[in-house]
Order: sequence, then structure tokens, then C-alpha cells
Amino acid sequence: GEGICGRGSIPCTERRFLSHPPRVVCRVFGRNNAAMKMVCSASLIVATSLVLLAPTSNAFSATNPLSLRKASPLVTARSAPACGGRIGPSMVMTPERNSPTGARMEEIYAREAEQQKKSSSKPPIGLWDLLTKYAYGQQTPNVPFPIEYEEDQAPEAFDGITAEHLRTLERDGVVHIKGVLKPHWINYLRDITEWQIQNPHIWAVPGVVSGLYDYIQRSAWTTNEGFAKFLYYSPVASVLGQCANCGWFPEGDERGYHEVRVSTDLLMVNPNKGFKWHQDNQNGPLTSGHGGKLDALRFWVTMDDTPADYGAPVYLRRSHLNKMVGKDEVFVALDEGDLPQYADDLVEFRPQAGDMIVWHPRSIHKVEGAPNGWGDNKRRVLGGTVAIDDAKYQGKKKALFSDMGRHNLVQDDPLRSPFFPIIYPKSDPRERAFREQGKVGRSMEGFGRMMGSLMSTENMVQFSSWTKVVSNAQKIQRVNEPFVGDKKK
Repeated sequence: GEGICGRGSIPCTERRFLSHPPRVVCRVFGRNNAAMKMVCSASLIVATSLVLLAPTSNAFSATNPLSLRKASPLVTARSAPACGGRIGPSMVMTPERNSPTGARMEEIYAREAEQQKKSSSKPPIGLWDLLTKYAYGQQTPNVPFPIEYEEDQAPEAFDGITAEHLRTLERDGVVHIKGVLKPHWINYLRDITEWQIQNPHIWAVPGVVSGLYDYIQRSAWTTNEGFAKFLYYSPVASVLGQCANCGWFPEGDERGYHEVRVSTDLLMVNPNKGFKWHQDNQNGPLTSGHGGKLDALRFWVTMDDTPADYGAPVYLRRSHLNKMVGKDEVFVALDEGDLPQYADDLVEFRPQAGDMIVWHPRSIHKVEGAPNGWGDNKRRVLGGTVAIDDAKYQGKKKALFSDMGRHNLVQDDPLRSPFFPIIYPKSDPRERAFREQGKVGRSMEGFGRMMGSLMSTENMVQFSSWTKVVSNAQKIQRVNEPFVGDKKK
């Protein structure tokens, strides 16, 4: 392709870019150790993404080759198989030995090009893009903060939490809270989200590769100052601190106030395939109500009104009380165990921009994706898990994408660390400074800790829950996919 092969600034010999990668890397980067580290990091992330996300995507299907091919603006669809940061279908390892024919490749490229047009929120993920367009460290968006503030001030107050909200959360395991964010906060959150999409971080690659969302990034607060400040000073922290008064957290009740710490956040833009009935599993190093006292709450804060026909979260009331779903399972079948007693009592929320949903980590729920793509529409959400009060570190034998920092916490240590910063009653200046110095991000030590636990029993159970649902797809669809209108609200 122009600019990469032959006549470009980085020469390579005809079609040998991918067939002889070590030679090309050396010719491009020479002995530049920093560049080599960047190449290795990108390769490691992509390879890990394929392994960890294979159960959730069809990345290994020859009929839908890995979208890593969508790539450099310097390479056209016709020139892509030659070289230059775009992996053609014949270059992707699949279970089938035969590569697609030329006509089939053209059909695939055309379909994916059309799909790319349908979304303005999906960053490219070709090899060249990974090397040139993605950030690897700290990011500071050039977006003005919406309020004047002192660094040590408490988060903005919210006076809309009522006794009925707390009763509903305790009884149903989920509550919808309207109007948490005023327009200036909504606009700020939208602006830093759009900035993040246009300046993607390398840790977004696993989620983007999966195709589940146009853009999805975990622990954005660790790398993007805009999201960290939003959690420190917006009304979201105040809402979570007040929701802890629902009766689930006696330590804070006795103390007279609750402490809220960020365990993980998750920036989600435009669900494509949706998430069928499941419980949240990547909550960070917490019990989340399994095998110990409850120590966490889940939350969403929405930036856009819910579309009329899709994208609405649906919950099974009181399903947090189920006895069937274990701590390491994700997806569930509603006709198994004691889940049928909750299957007919569902509630669908249609949050508007600035609303929040707060729920018990064990609550069973789902979200439907857009059947025909999102186009220029948006459904942007900042969600996550917060630790409440006297939580203890529970990182043993679990692959946690939100726990990859270079900390020295061990099992059952108090979860008091800048890697899990306090945001309510107010943030801590030492923890804020630690983050500003870039010390809380993911590290090779943390990556090694996660990889070392992948083969544990807990993770095998987690991945088997994906396989179980996939292998019983027709049964699950019949049991789990009734029309919402046919169910009792």
C-alpha cells in the first residue's frame, strides 16, 4: 500500500510484511527499544484478547474473520492482503484449513466496510492503528471541567434520594434514580467520552475486538484524568454513598456514614450484540455478596436517552436472592435452579440522559443491542462497581481485568489503597496524587498475576458458563427471550 510498501516511507519487500514479521520490525524500528516495547505490548494485548474473548465472539469463524483487518487509512481493501497493518482473512488462524476465495474476501470486506459506516464510535484496530493511534499511558483530555472546585472538596451533593428509593433497592435489588446529572455534567461526560473514542487507549482493544460494543474500556479512571475527576467531584459519588443506606451495609450504618471506593469503572458505547441474561462478574477483588458479606454496589450513569426499540436494561426483581448462580458464573439460563421463580417478574428501565441505575452485584439482568447498527446514534454509559465500607481484598485465584496494578495487597487485606480510591465522603489527596503520577495503571506484574490465575477452577467455571449458554442457544432463546410486553411489570 502507498506509504507502507515499496514507494512509501517504510519500505518492505512485496508481500513479506506478515510472512516475515521479525525482519520487518527490525528494519522499521532498528534498535529502538521503546518502539520495540510498544510493538510487543500491542501484540501481547491483541493475542490475549483473542484467547480471553473467543467464547464471546466469532473471531475464530471463517465466515466472519477477525475485525483486526479493519485498519490503516493508508491501506485500501484491495491492497490489504499485501501488507501494511491490515490482516487479511487468509492470515487469521481459523479452525478451517481453507482460506476464503477472492470473491468471498471481497464480500467480507464490503460487508465490514458498510458496518464501519454504521458507527461513528468505533476506532480502527488494525496493526498500524495500534502502533500509531492508541495511547499507552496517562491521558488528559482538553475538555474544561464543568464546575469551579477546590481539590479537597467533597463530591457535589444530590438531594433526590428518597426512602422509597432505598426500599426499592433493598427489596428488588435494583433502583432507577432520575435526574442525577444536570446538563453541564451530562455535556462534560459526553465530551470526555467522545475525546476518549477519538484518542483510544490500548486497554480498549480487547473489548473493541470482541465487537460487543463500538467502544468499551475498563478502568478508564486510571488512565484518563477526566473520568477520575468526574468520579471525585460529580453527584455520582453522593448517590452511591446514600444508596448504601438501604440496609445492606451495617458497618456504615453504625458509623453514621458510608465509605465508597472505586473498584472498577467501565466506559460502554453502543452495545452491538447485547448481553443476555447474566450476573456481573468482573467487579474487582470483592465478594460481591458471594461467600461473605456484601461489600459492593453496581452502577450505571447514562449520557443519552434510551432508544425506543432497543438498548434498555432489563432486570429480574429480587433475583439477587437466588441460590443457584455461583460467584464465578456469568451467563445463566432462566429455566435452571431457582431462577424460574424470578423469571416472570422483570422490570425494564428506559433511563434518560443523566439518570442512574444502582443494583446488587448478584441481580440478573440483560441489555439488548442495536439489531441494525447504531449509525450516528449513541448509547453511552459509564458504569462500574464500588466497594462499600469495610471491604477486604479478594483477589485470590481470579482473573480480574480491573486488578492489574502494581500493589502489594494480599487476600483479606483491608481494601484501602490508591488502586481503589475513596470517592465518598470525599477523595483522598494522597490517592489523587498517586494516580496523577501514573502509578495506578495496569502493569506487567498485574498482567502476570492475572494470567497466572487463568487456569484456576474459578475461571474455568466462569468460561464454562459462556459455553453452556452457547451450546444451548435455542433452548436459552425460548426460555430467556420473551417479549418484555408479555411479562408482568
